[in-house]
Amino acid sequence: MKFRAVYLLAALPLLLPIGNGLTVATESLFPSYAIAQETTEKPNKEEFRKRRREQFRQQLNLSPDQVSEIDQIREQNKQDKQAKREALRAAKDKIQTLMASDASDDELRAQHRILQDLRRDMGEARFETKLKIRQVLTPEQRTKMAELKKQRRGRWGRRHGRRHHGPENSQAK
Repeated sequence: MKFRAVYLLAALPLLLPIGNGLTVATESLFPSYAIAQETTEKPNKEEFRKRRREQFRQQLNLSPDQVSEIDQIREQNKQDKQAKREALRAAKDKIQTLMASDASDDELRAQHRILQDLRRDMGEARFETKLKIRQVLTPEQRTKMAELKKQRRGRWGRRHGRRHHGPENSQAK
């Protein structure tokens, strides 16, 4: 006798109660699994960043003076960064509007240049902040920071299914 999809569909309602029983059994055997299932809230990005920043500081063994100096550098750049981010968002919205309208190619190119300039400015500001922070660190801390960042990049790439295309892999391209 041939197996047919009709038989499977007929048996499906009989299997559904078993599925609920497995969930209850799983919860009783693995309580942490049940807790993880109940927790649908995502952690706050800011809390995550603070926690990661604190881990970084401990791993680099920063002195209290270094910590306060780095915090001061970040705080100085915070308002400028926010203003640039808002300008970038507005420029993105404008180019989307222009793309949907009957704007000329020249208008689109001009808006695209504005967008590129804003991105470049943000990148330059980020780099300048890194240079200022670098000046606060000792040579040993700089080396340690580079190692930690390299490890983090490697983990991120594996986690997201990407390969690291650093200097060691540049010939494989």
